Amino acid sequence: MKKVFVDYKKCLACKSCETACAVEQHPSHTLFGALGDTRTQINVRVLGVEHEAFPLSCRHCDPADCLDACPSGAISRDEGSGAVLLNPDLCKACAMCAMVCPFDAIAFKQTHRARYGRDVAYKCDLCNDRIKKGGTPACVEACHSGALVYGDFDRIRGDRAVSGLKCYLLGKHDALPPLVELFRELRRKECLRRRGGE
Repeated sequence: MKKVFVDYKKCLACKSCETACAVEQHPSHTLFGALGDTRTQINVRVLGVEHEAFPLSCRHCDPADCLDACPSGAISRDEGSGAVLLNPDLCKACAMCAMVCPFDAIAFKQTHRARYGRDVAYKCDLCNDRIKKGGTPACVEACHSGALVYGDFDRIRGDRAVSGLKCYLLGKHDALPPLVELFRELRRKECLRRRGGE
């Protein structure tokens, strides 16, 4: 099964993933249509913690606590892609899914998919329609720094485990591109300056 993986060390907090998600989820599929529309659904958020940034969205867990907790059957899993999907027509906005989600990936508001004019749960759908056509999620396609990667879960997890073991045993670190290292250092210094540490 394929998933979206995050390498937070490469994240530049440019929020291209957020913009691409908004465009993909908006009925017009245009940036002009998504701008200023309060009903635009954005399924990925770039969180800032100290001087680090982390793109946060649904991890499409298996097993998924939100799927088990939903009393109305609004959450289901697509057997083909493995994506955990939410049907806003069945959502009762009880927030059980949000309470059990360990990643804070479920939010509530009136979106374009909410037919009854009320707040409903919304979350990342892994761009399921794009994936079924052989594409990649919009956020991954928009990420220019390589912080978001869409690939086979077992292969990428294995590659990262091998890389981590090499780093532990040999002391060798995978080098970031020079401009990414420079940007991260500047962001760290700016964070320290704002806190009065420099």
